Amino acid sequence: MTDHVTYPQGKIKSVDFRLYAITDRHRCAPTPLVNIVSALLDAGITAFQLREKDLSDTELIKLAQPIAELCHNYEANLFINTHTRIASDVGAAGVHLPAIVESVGSVKETEIGDNFYIGCSVHSVDAAKKREAEGADFLTYSPIYPTASKPGYGPAVGAASLAKVAEAVKLPVFALGGITPARVPECLTAGAFGVAVMSGVMSPKGASIQAKHYLDFLTNASEVKVRNEMENG
Repeated sequence: MTDHVTYPQGKIKSVDFRLYAITDRHRCAPTPLVNIVSALLDAGITAFQLREKDLSDTELIKLAQPIAELCHNYEANLFINTHTRIASDVGAAGVHLPAIVESVGSVKETEIGDNFYIGCSVHSVDAAKKREAEGADFLTYSPIYPTASKPGYGPAVGAASLAKVAEAVKLPVFALGGITPARVPECLTAGAFGVAVMSGVMSPKGASIQAKHYLDFLTNASEVKVRNEMENG
């Protein structure tokens, strides 16, 4: 399923995934990250953010290359956190920019063409509007619920705050932070386009089973949302 989003600049770009998996190879140990990504691809996940901030550029490229090849073979999307040039070099779908980093415009100056996507992390309505104005393609908003993986990002903002962000921008917003499969319906009801998960799928065992739970909840919640909109429309 592909959903078309109309941007403030008048462009139309498609975002064809609802589940956005964020990597953490330390959580996967001792299983190699590439094996986990392969299993998640088999389970049906089609979008990944390679977020391994402790690696040098050389180490990151070495890790990214086989993952990029896997994603290409599965026609899945790979985004590299922060490193635009590495994303381009390995043939990734795009880059994901942290909240405090260069502007989207500076990335667009180095990348030619509409096929390179730029995702951005935001933690407020104002930040979401700013990234939209800069030309981002999609956003992650966090932390929605309490989460152990990002304790430094402040208290959980809740679904009501997620609804305000989703209402404030036209971009696809992915709910992030403490998202369990059972919390997917609440996030979609609040206006999230999809959900982003890290600890939920980054595990040495059972990652693919958990991924299928997320995908099932996303499918069911999306169908319920469409029915409700039709009934109320």
